[in-house]
Amino acid sequence: MRLRAVALGIAASMSMSFSALAGELTFWHAYSGQQDKVDFINYALEEFGKAHPDIKLNVVAAEQSSYKTKLNTAMASGNPPDVFYTLPGGFLGAFVAGNQMYSLDEALAKDGWGDSFLSSALAQTTMAGHTYAVPIDIDSSVFWYNKKLFAEKGWTAPATYDQLLELCEKIKADGLVPFALGNKDSWPATFWFQYLEMRLKGSGVVSSFVAGKPDATLGSEGTEAFKRIADLSAKGYFPVGFNGMSDQEANMLFLNGQAAMMLNGTWQIGASADAPDGFELGFFPFPTVAEGKGDQSDILGGVAAAFGIAEKTTNKEDAVTLLRFLTSPAVMTKYVELRKTMVTVKGATTEAAAGPVLYGISNDLMGKAANLDPFYDTAMPPKGTDTYYTSLQGVLDGSVAPDEAAKRLEEALKAK
Repeated sequence: MRLRAVALGIAASMSMSFSALAGELTFWHAYSGQQDKVDFINYALEEFGKAHPDIKLNVVAAEQSSYKTKLNTAMASGNPPDVFYTLPGGFLGAFVAGNQMYSLDEALAKDGWGDSFLSSALAQTTMAGHTYAVPIDIDSSVFWYNKKLFAEKGWTAPATYDQLLELCEKIKADGLVPFALGNKDSWPATFWFQYLEMRLKGSGVVSSFVAGKPDATLGSEGTEAFKRIADLSAKGYFPVGFNGMSDQEANMLFLNGQAAMMLNGTWQIGASADAPDGFELGFFPFPTVAEGKGDQSDILGGVAAAFGIAEKTTNKEDAVTLLRFLTSPAVMTKYVELRKTMVTVKGATTEAAAGPVLYGISNDLMGKAANLDPFYDTAMPPKGTDTYYTSLQGVLDGSVAPDEAAKRLEEALKAK
């Protein structure tokens, strides 16, 4: 495989068509900006090159936040990449609605490829009975903490939300930040709202809007969830300047012991690989909320990333070959090993590759959860996601009242 990598900002600004010639593909991905992501994609593309030296890949990489904007621009201009990273739910749905995605039904039906995926994962990239992308990984969100720090301070993992707030006061009194949060890219704070909505009202809230159910609503619980988030911010439980801080910067506060806990996805395992000596990563589920109507065992989790093929692609045979290679058991097990993230291919998330922390989350939390609620921001249509992000940032900095944020979000989710 001949491989050429380009910067996304440059590629997206060029007035050119990304349509490939025979034996050539343009491949866009968002595995950039974090070492475990870079390690995986470098491994995968190097191995693909060995297996398929006749296929040239023109590779375009970007970090997640800028990637979505650039991909939307390319799709809207009618010059999509041939094979590209996408998110499930509303993000992918917008491309499907615009007839821009190639259906993978025929390819998945050959040689048992479709049967190699977890059916629950494949369902999240299937719309109106057709599958338009192959799911790659399954992430869940939990609280992370340094076991050594907690042991030294005599702190214990909280089981209830009230206990969590009590712990925050102890942590503040010790001169530390209770929660690491870097919300510059908007998505890191979404776990707080979704978990509170899940605990207070129940799972499936945003899915009901996406499905067009007439009775879909955030309910009064949406306002209450925003109120609780505003209260956490007002009490100083997040770092100073967190809305302008990157997720990577927040992670450093956590790893260096300046922040005691972090609500983040299972990719935190890979992000903790460079922790100082003595750091021991632990986890606990989002605490129960006493007055909540939702099933308190529910876990925020779902397909985090997928790869699809543009309908305009002329070289679909090679494009499918690339997708089949990326989702092969060997490559997916390497994904687990390098990124410490669960994958969608059956049997690929082995205990040896996952390690004790990830395997514990898979068995102890996800395996026992009554429901897995897909990530709100990827399930929503793009305009809904934009409103979600801006409303949540406003609640956190005090510029948007909780009831107004809930109203804006509900209206955005109901809009056609």
